[in-house]
Amino acid sequence: MAKIFLIGAGPGSVEYVTPAARETVGKASLVIGAKRALELFQADIKSDAHILKAESFDETVERALSLAREGTTIALVSTGDPTFFGLLKPLLERCPTDLELEILPGISSIQVATARLQICLEEIGLFLSFHGRPHKEKAKLTETIRSGQLAVIIPDPTSFQPDQIAKYLIDSGIDPATPAAVCENLTYGNERIMEGDLLTVSSEKYEPMCLMVVGTRMRKILHDALK
Repeated sequence: MAKIFLIGAGPGSVEYVTPAARETVGKASLVIGAKRALELFQADIKSDAHILKAESFDETVERALSLAREGTTIALVSTGDPTFFGLLKPLLERCPTDLELEILPGISSIQVATARLQICLEEIGLFLSFHGRPHKEKAKLTETIRSGQLAVIIPDPTSFQPDQIAKYLIDSGIDPATPAAVCENLTYGNERIMEGDLLTVSSEKYEPMCLMVVGTRMRKILHDALK
């Protein structure tokens, strides 16, 4: 049976790539991933590497499957964690039943953001990604915030950025003073955490690589506000 390793590349910094991921990539005959993901494994890749692009995803997966059936060890690297808004879902949708898939999880940027903001994952009411996806779940976001729950959002850097999300929520009747944070370039040298409220977020521009957290239960923000 054909086998592919699906590997989490972490949130962006090489320090957050797991040893298991490095070891598996080092043993692979072909490593496939986005340019940013492949760069994290430069020191580990011992064979061929192929850049994965959205427009050629199906073609690349078919090539990987064909090579795997011939006995080639394939490592498909996914930024963040492949099971969390990563490559697992599109891979499962396109792969036949004769595929054996082994997943090595990675640290997601959402885990890093919640750690920076001291938020327990189980307290989050909604995880939502607008990155490269239609905005049909805007209403779900509004209802989550209105009900007093936390929402973690992956903005779309081209069409639904944090300032636009904040303006949408305010226009939808959400209190502009609702706590909000934007985490930019997590784990990189230029990481920045902006903590404030929806009104503040709506008036600024942010880096393309960012996450947004909105809700009334943001412990660190509330704690700092009481100082």
